[in-house]
Amino acid sequence: MSSKQFNKKRSAPDGSNSAPSGKSKFSKSNNGKPSGKPNSFSNGKGGKPNNNNNNNSNGGKSKSNNSKSRSVPREREEDIKKRKKPITLGGGEEDVEDEDEDISMDEDDEDEQEGGDYYSDNEGDEDQIMGDKALEKAGNANGDDGTIEEKRPKLSKAEKAALHAQQPHRKTLLPSFTLLQETLLPLWENARRSDLSKDDKKKSIQELYQSTKGRINEISRNHKGTRILQTIIKFGGKEERTGVAMELEPRWKDMMESKYSKFLMSKLIRYCPSIRPLLIPKLTPNLLNLLNHSNAVTPLSDFYDLYSSSKERKLLVRGFYPRELKVFDGVTKQGQNQDQVQTLENFLEDIGNDGKGRERILDGIEKTILDVFNATQKQALAQSIFHRLVLEYVTCIFKFLDKEAADKKMHELLAAGAESFPEIVHTKDGSAVVRELIVRCNAKDRKQILQPLRKHVEALCKDGDAQMVLFTAFDCVDDTKLMGKAFVSDVVDLATTLAFDKQGRRVLLYLLTPTSTKHFIPSTISSLATSAQSAKDLGTSKKDTDVRRKELLGYASEGLLKAIEEKGDEMVRDPGAGMVVQETLLYAQGDKSGAISTLSRALEIAYPDPAPVEPNPDNSTNHPLDLSHSIRTYKTLLSGGHYNNQTKSLSIPDSELSSKFSKSIYQSISSESVGGEDNVIRICKGNAPFVMVELIESLKNSTENQREYKELKSILTKKGVKEQIEKSVRKGANMLAEKIGEL
Repeated sequence: MSSKQFNKKRSAPDGSNSAPSGKSKFSKSNNGKPSGKPNSFSNGKGGKPNNNNNNNSNGGKSKSNNSKSRSVPREREEDIKKRKKPITLGGGEEDVEDEDEDISMDEDDEDEQEGGDYYSDNEGDEDQIMGDKALEKAGNANGDDGTIEEKRPKLSKAEKAALHAQQPHRKTLLPSFTLLQETLLPLWENARRSDLSKDDKKKSIQELYQSTKGRINEISRNHKGTRILQTIIKFGGKEERTGVAMELEPRWKDMMESKYSKFLMSKLIRYCPSIRPLLIPKLTPNLLNLLNHSNAVTPLSDFYDLYSSSKERKLLVRGFYPRELKVFDGVTKQGQNQDQVQTLENFLEDIGNDGKGRERILDGIEKTILDVFNATQKQALAQSIFHRLVLEYVTCIFKFLDKEAADKKMHELLAAGAESFPEIVHTKDGSAVVRELIVRCNAKDRKQILQPLRKHVEALCKDGDAQMVLFTAFDCVDDTKLMGKAFVSDVVDLATTLAFDKQGRRVLLYLLTPTSTKHFIPSTISSLATSAQSAKDLGTSKKDTDVRRKELLGYASEGLLKAIEEKGDEMVRDPGAGMVVQETLLYAQGDKSGAISTLSRALEIAYPDPAPVEPNPDNSTNHPLDLSHSIRTYKTLLSGGHYNNQTKSLSIPDSELSSKFSKSIYQSISSESVGGEDNVIRICKGNAPFVMVELIESLKNSTENQREYKELKSILTKKGVKEQIEKSVRKGANMLAEKIGEL
């Protein structure tokens, strides 16, 4: 049973989905399976809960005077931040556990919690461990003499139940048993109900907090107790949150390493910003150990990636710095902000021209970095706080060391970390590290960097930070034949998949139009241009930029045109994939007849009469000329290029495209299978007047299509056609009517 199936919110006791009154969620009679609907709280500030039960026993009347009517809009739900996965794990965003999703508990897990598998090697609650120790002292652990064998076989389910029946008193020995069972669990069952009003919720949380006050440290050692405290943290006010956090202050570091308390620690970091500055001094002395700890890495990564400020991030990264840098802690230059946190670069600048001192400091940081890259366990390697340290290190070795020393350290880093670069490129800092190395390395070293990345091309393309490494390689590697056979061919083979992905299509568009502000924000274009220029200045890239891009486009064109030929009818219906279709036909090199034929066949559907009034109906079933994005694609391809605002004219990369495309489109919409002339008239009265305007203009200006132009002219100049179009309320209908009048 999954955690989502187990972890449900309570509904009202009188609701049809509620559990029997008086039974705890952890009751054995219910097998640990609560009823009710999932939690809908997500604002963390006592926001309005969802009312899951529409009717009560009073024949559908309102349950409470405090309940809001259904016409009142719900409060905006909080956006839950998520950390990114390494591309070696498929990339994307990691799921962030909700309050009651701190750990999955199937039936076996519950047996361990309730019955207490004393002989199991698995880690249990801290309270349970304390109870076991009490039993040991009492001589009940394994016979009257109190001896314990070094290793016991794991008990079966039946043996666990028998042991539990023989020793029912074991739970009562836990320090928090009475408080949890008799006081807190009933209050918690009420406080976590999803049908409470805002005021009732606040009152329940306050009552629950008052019951835990003074014994929070004791409660936090137990799985059930941590979940109770998580509820207080998530839905309580500032007083409750701060009270819980400060009472737990002596155990913050230990909680991060605990199997259950780590989830409570994540909640404290998320909902109690005031404790973050106090937490940093407790973490930095043991930062690397915490990153390598299987439990502590989760709240620590949440702290750095999701919730910390820029200043707090700098303070956390300083936990990696050598101890001798503490001598310079707080030293600021004249006129510098006294509250500014010193980074590694600032420290090395303050040292002055002491080359030996700088090299000694960088040697210490290098040892830390290489230890992480060479470690057997790679979980610290995937964390963005470590990537920040590597970026600072790489920046400083090239800034403060001479060329020979910097190259030596760079090659040491490559030797240890090149195989692990796929683990770090999914973050902004990790991507910047690999990009900087690509810019500075020679051809041989670049192969060493890029070879491990090729195994994860699809994940690279679908990650916004990782794909910047690909773009930098496209701009800096002079061996375009190698790039074409390796990365470009792999990317193009995935074109039919990447075109439908929000991030993935950007790689295809970069091969087609790398400097287009239609698809890339100016900061991205500027950053990539700076990297390419740096490679030229350093002499690691010598080929002309335009030549390199043309050669890469040559390797990509055939595959992209083939992808449109195979799936162009589906791609043109998707808003994002349609842009790939549009740019491919405009800028690709080679025979485009197959792709044009596929896009034309997509219009061989009888246009409806009357046309739908609703904009953007179903993308999969409606006619392409009823979809605004498809209309835009066909209009652009018929015109032959994009409109340039600077020159106030069309920019036409392929002079033959418009003529070929317009001829094929006209033949498709006027074929007998879709209604011939009647279908053309229906399209004119429909949602795509601009497409027909461009079709008329393209056929008119093409010497090869004069026969098609005369046929279209004879259709549109028939009596009554212009008048019908003038009556249309669609945008562009008047322009089409004027164009027909000119015929």
